[in-house]
Amino acid sequence: MLTATKLTKTYAEVAAVRQVSLTLEPGRIMALVGASGSGKSTLLNLLAGLSDADAGEVWLNGQRVVGPSEKLVAGHDDIRLVHQEYQLMPNVSVRENIAYALRFFEKAYRDFRVDQLLKLCRLIEVQDRIPRQVSGGEKQRTAIARAIADKPAVLLLDEPFSHLDLPNRLIVRELLFDLVRHEQTSCLFVTHDASDALSLADTLGILRDGKLVQLGTPKVVYHQPATAYAARMTGLANIFKAKYLPAFGLPEPRQTEELICLRPEEVRLDELGTPGTIRAVFFKGSHYELDVQVARYLSLRLLTSRDDLQVNQQIRISFDPKAIWWLKS
Repeated sequence: MLTATKLTKTYAEVAAVRQVSLTLEPGRIMALVGASGSGKSTLLNLLAGLSDADAGEVWLNGQRVVGPSEKLVAGHDDIRLVHQEYQLMPNVSVRENIAYALRFFEKAYRDFRVDQLLKLCRLIEVQDRIPRQVSGGEKQRTAIARAIADKPAVLLLDEPFSHLDLPNRLIVRELLFDLVRHEQTSCLFVTHDASDALSLADTLGILRDGKLVQLGTPKVVYHQPATAYAARMTGLANIFKAKYLPAFGLPEPRQTEELICLRPEEVRLDELGTPGTIRAVFFKGSHYELDVQVARYLSLRLLTSRDDLQVNQQIRISFDPKAIWWLKS
């Protein structure tokens, strides 16, 4: 188990990571979602022991993870960090890249383990190619296979899906899920795309300006975001002031400036609902996304399977008041 307590890191008087505490458990996946500059990569370096924290500590199975100022070689033997750039050796094969992580093991075990990882990571067909001869997804899977070759306790991934097309994203997503369960590794990955985090993680955190503003199950973070930022980082959200509630037949609250969050899937077409005008129609493959103007300064997004709706068409919409989530100030 990896535990971080009140980690803080400052660069030039700017706090990149602020009082972050979290726990990673074996066989579980945690995802941290945040915009660019929110401190994701800095946090990974602190957790991996590749950077010194200004305050706070990291512990792995009862032992403190120390930074480079306290070690001759930075890092921890039981923690692996996979960077966005993969950092593969360019002139040796995929197989040799993976085997390099096992160079201190006996050859019989090294060969067995490499064969196992090539199969698990779906790399058998490209095992003899060098990195520039394989796809981005195959490079990513090679980097992950090399990282877990000697069975580390913790696997950290920096934006593992950012350079991948959709088919490869799905493959790497399935790979991570299978590997973490198979190897019983603790896994944490950071991303700016909530779709990967929501579908893959057991625990989801929202990072903003170096601070962990929310941590919970993906379902809770999605449906009960702590802030407007958390709501927007986890998917499409209608966020508007409470003063607009009377337009939907709901009583006006005392605090009309408070914000509420309403996910688009909670808004429905309703012949008896509030009138609105379709401003835009977006085809999403399995459904359509509508942008509906309800008032002068209010438009809502909703999802529908109907394919007969057009821009400027008048429709009526409604939602269940129980679907409203009040956001903290």
